[in-house]
Amino acid sequence: AAVVLGDAAGSYTISQAGSAIRFTIGKAGGGGFDGAFARFKGTIRIDNDDIGRSKVDLTIYPESVGTGQGRIDAFLRSDAVFDAANSPEIQFRSTSVSRTGDTTALVTGRLTARGKTFP
Repeated sequence: AAVVLGDAAGSYTISQAGSAIRFTIGKAGGGGFDGAFARFKGTIRIDNDDIGRSKVDLTIYPESVGTGQGRIDAFLRSDAVFDAANSPEIQFRSTSVSRTGDTTALVTGRLTARGKTFP
């Protein structure tokens, strides 16, 4: 069961041991694939008094991307996609958090990858 946001107030560390960052590409060159990032870190702070002051910070290391398909992994790490050799981190920093229900919130923020920040 989901935890009510007010009961979850506090600071949390996003650990690789208890979390996963996965993705699915529906179609790419005739077929799709699933993948995940093995290395990442982050923090979540839920402010019970003012949910808008809550924060999410996440760092993903793109060299850790894996699909189980060596050729696709190499392509994703290459300068055509993540450019992991020159851009070793992808960062997400929240700019706002708004409650959408008793157990849910909408988190928006800035994503920085390959030296560019996107709202």
